[in-house]
Amino acid sequence: MLIDLYDARGRPATRAARALIEHLVNLSDVLSDADLAERYLAHGVLAPLIEAEAEIGVMLLKGRERRAEEHRLKSQFRRHKPDVEEAIAKYGPGFRRSWTERNLYDRARKYGYEKFYHYYRLSSQVLHGASGGAKGSIRQIDGRHVHRSGSALVLLPQAYAEGVRAFKSILKVMAEATPSVDLTEALQVCDALLLAWPFYRKAVLKVDRWLWPTSAPVGPYAVLAVSRSGKRRWFCHEPELGLIVEAQPPDPGEIADTQRQNVELLIASIGHEMFSDEDQWVTIVLTDVTVNPRPGAPWINAAAVLVPDSSGRRLSQPRPINPSELPKALRSCGVLWLPPETARP
Repeated sequence: MLIDLYDARGRPATRAARALIEHLVNLSDVLSDADLAERYLAHGVLAPLIEAEAEIGVMLLKGRERRAEEHRLKSQFRRHKPDVEEAIAKYGPGFRRSWTERNLYDRARKYGYEKFYHYYRLSSQVLHGASGGAKGSIRQIDGRHVHRSGSALVLLPQAYAEGVRAFKSILKVMAEATPSVDLTEALQVCDALLLAWPFYRKAVLKVDRWLWPTSAPVGPYAVLAVSRSGKRRWFCHEPELGLIVEAQPPDPGEIADTQRQNVELLIASIGHEMFSDEDQWVTIVLTDVTVNPRPGAPWINAAAVLVPDSSGRRLSQPRPINPSELPKALRSCGVLWLPPETARP
């Protein structure tokens, strides 16, 4: 867990801290009740049987190696099945699912670990892929959900605090159970880690805030390319990745009538004199219009349709052509035209 915290790996650190809490409850159970300790140890016979039933990786092997592994697992299944059946007969059918009959909350509360259990529930959201487990990776910016890849930094301080506290509690339980083992130094290290926690938290959250963008990234948008002959091709452009893909025309309901009329007006205003010698088409960006990539169409470098920024011919912002000369309805339609110097064969 400490290595994950050092490397700023939020989710692995969370899983490790969560495991420490469950270990703490299990340890407290088996040390407080001899029958529970017997059940805990008896449940170990299920692991070989589960491994044999899972046949992990067998399908990836071939020939003699695969036959040998299949034989090993079948032998393991036959060898351990009687022990499993005996344990289930003794402890009941629920023993196959879990070694304990009680839920973790009741067990944690018995030893005063309710606070740990709350973090256990929270970290389970991450482990089980629940929507709440996306904390630190999704944020609303400019009214849009922005997904950030990489480490979930906001999970680190919580894992640090609860993981170290859980491990310290494990040490205390062990100290009572084995007084001959001196755990003083280990407990002092835990105290030192907890003393440093506020500084770690402040630094991590500062980095987290710095990494989030202040505005939402530009999302995919529809591009209509119009050739010299008037042929039209639709594309879906992903500016953040610099990729573009040929798309199917938008559904009729995707474009408002006014917007469609203004697009036609804009296309009509583009004469052949607007094309340079090397340009085969001009491109129109349509805002708030969804287009779907053609099935099987490859995503390609956007420079295949639009010139790259490094060319010096691409405008930093799209703009209508001669807006003062266009009809007022066209200027306010929300349709942007990339002038010929931004288009390329």
